[in-house]
Amino acid sequence: MCNEKTISYDSDGYSKSLDKLVAMSEKEYYVHLVDINRHQVVVAKTLLWLAVILIGFDIAIIEWAYTKASKLPNLVPILTSCYFFVITSIILGVLAFAFSAIAIPAFGGYKPLYENSWADYSNSAHEKLLSGHDSIYMNTLNDLLTNLDAACSKGNITNASRGLKL
Repeated sequence: MCNEKTISYDSDGYSKSLDKLVAMSEKEYYVHLVDINRHQVVVAKTLLWLAVILIGFDIAIIEWAYTKASKLPNLVPILTSCYFFVITSIILGVLAFAFSAIAIPAFGGYKPLYENSWADYSNSAHEKLLSGHDSIYMNTLNDLLTNLDAACSKGNITNASRGLKL
């Protein structure tokens, strides 16, 4: 007599855990695609306005210093240091403006959850149904989870790249 043990699988528990993982992954995908993205764009726009204000302030300082120092007999030493610091500030403001403007678009992009359309999942499930496969629900959830994971990873890279620019 053969002592073979039959292995029983908890497919119900497996599908419930896949459901939970997909729900958590969807939330993470939403965070990458919407929440972090929106926050970074708002910060970049704020930095743009701040850089413009600082550049305007620096130009106003140059004009003010020139009008005050123009009455002095030897204005070159006084204006030289003022011009140096203000022009350095303007250059840094323009660089901050450029980095903020470059950071707004998501150059890395965000990955969609499908290759062509959402029908990819239904077509895959239909093909598995016609070929007589078991556990179509779990396979579909696993495919969705794989795509969610790839999309979250791509979104994380895109947001990290933008965050470094800011």
